[in-house]
Amino acid sequence: MGAAEPARDARLMDGTALSVHEGGLIRVLSEWSGVGNLYSAVAAASPAPVEREWSPEDVERRAMRILLLQCSPILRRWPKSAREWQNHLPTLSNRHRFWSEVPQTRVDWAKTRRAGWPPAAFAIRRRRRTTDQLTLSVLAWTLVELDQALAASRSLTGPHTGTVIEQLSEDVEGTLVRTLPILGLLDEADQTPPSRDDIRSVRASGWPWNVVAEVAAFFAAVERGGAEGLARRLLRPDGFPEAIFQLGVLGAVMIACERAGATVTSLRPIGYMTSGPVYRVDFPGGEPWDLWCEAARCWDLYGIDDKYRELAGTLSSAGGQAFQARSIRPDVLLARRGDRALVLECKYPAESLDPGYVAQGMYQAAFYAHQLIPAFGTVAGLAVGPTDLVPGHVDRQLGSVRVGVASPADLEVLLMEFLDVGGPSASEAMDAESAPG
Repeated sequence: MGAAEPARDARLMDGTALSVHEGGLIRVLSEWSGVGNLYSAVAAASPAPVEREWSPEDVERRAMRILLLQCSPILRRWPKSAREWQNHLPTLSNRHRFWSEVPQTRVDWAKTRRAGWPPAAFAIRRRRRTTDQLTLSVLAWTLVELDQALAASRSLTGPHTGTVIEQLSEDVEGTLVRTLPILGLLDEADQTPPSRDDIRSVRASGWPWNVVAEVAAFFAAVERGGAEGLARRLLRPDGFPEAIFQLGVLGAVMIACERAGATVTSLRPIGYMTSGPVYRVDFPGGEPWDLWCEAARCWDLYGIDDKYRELAGTLSSAGGQAFQARSIRPDVLLARRGDRALVLECKYPAESLDPGYVAQGMYQAAFYAHQLIPAFGTVAGLAVGPTDLVPGHVDRQLGSVRVGVASPADLEVLLMEFLDVGGPSASEAMDAESAPG
């Protein structure tokens, strides 16, 4: 292996001076291109080919489910019945003037007289109240998108998705049933995605149109473009910019493994609903490695008792109800069964810029590492923080595990040592840095 290329960091977050690992982030998002072929691009070969075991259709279904999960709380604020919808239909009052050869109701006698007397025609004025077509067009388009997204998301099933789909069905399908009858007020549904100005206008109409606009904005963003932002949302929707930093760390691990000679195979889309490792890392002649993002279910896969959940489950609320403890989840986990495991706890103090927040990650990394020991011979846990706050790697032996702190820029050298596939070791690199002149 030659010398590692300098890690590329970039300040991608508005309002903060801290950096993320640009190379790693680009690696994770590298297959995402324009929205027109976004889903196909995810499952296609990149310039450095990546094998995949899930289809573009799976990615699209996954995308729709995440969008629906984000919309679900908003949908609960929609009117509860078609009658309630009708009570809130906005109307416009338009004046309509015309001439008639015979008198009709609401003759404008003053204007009629000015045209000559006796009159040859009568000036008629009418006030016509019409439903706001823009508002209903946006509603109609949004309902069609919701219907299609629900159908797509329900076709992607697997472990641990039953409750999610059931909740989505209740929120989305219920909304469709209650709302579709009012679409008869439109001559035809407008299938054109609304513009930003359209959505802004609808939002200004007050409730319930402001919440219709919120849902429309989700789907309109998908239609308009912005593949990078959409990719981030689909891969890891619940957090920004911490999640983006975590994706950069994940990508940095992938880059390091590939440079060490591994083939990285994508097993499933990245996200908190996944049930296993998201990548498989294969080195020639060796057993495969599992690469996890949000590894909440690693304990079951490796046959490990989740001691945290067991201990926390003994707690109860002030009302006496048993505490429903969730499994703890390492941010990034690289593991080869029965051999070794590396836990990376990502810490990005976007608002406080506090290095103490990064240091606290060592507590979590140490707990995860100790919990993994029964299934692995060698385990290490690192808190990973921005390069701005972590100028170099340091670790110490803590009982049966190795615990420390590092930046994404340190990961390639560290992984070379941990994977035992050649290249400079971390200790050699540190000795070289500390050597005189």
